[in-house]
Amino acid sequence: MPESSPRLFVSDSELVEMLGCTRDKGRAAIRTLEREGFPRPDPVFGNRRYWPAVREFLDRRYGLGAKSSSPLVPDGAENWSDDDEAT
Repeated sequence: MPESSPRLFVSDSELVEMLGCTRDKGRAAIRTLEREGFPRPDPVFGNRRYWPAVREFLDRRYGLGAKSSSPLVPDGAENWSDDDEAT
């Protein structure tokens, strides 16, 4: 399922297929990743997983998530005059 898919919730079978794993390896991987915070199925949505959260989890796991969530804070005024150049 591409990222632009209109479906927000996917079953474990769909997820395993999207990840390109065999059924057994995919299910074992999901169980292991759940211990690391992998999004759990939501009973309100038929025990399906929220795809954007799954994608975000995997992106973070592979270093593709945001590097910092805090804004850059300036450390003071800059002085760009030529007077400070070394001669």
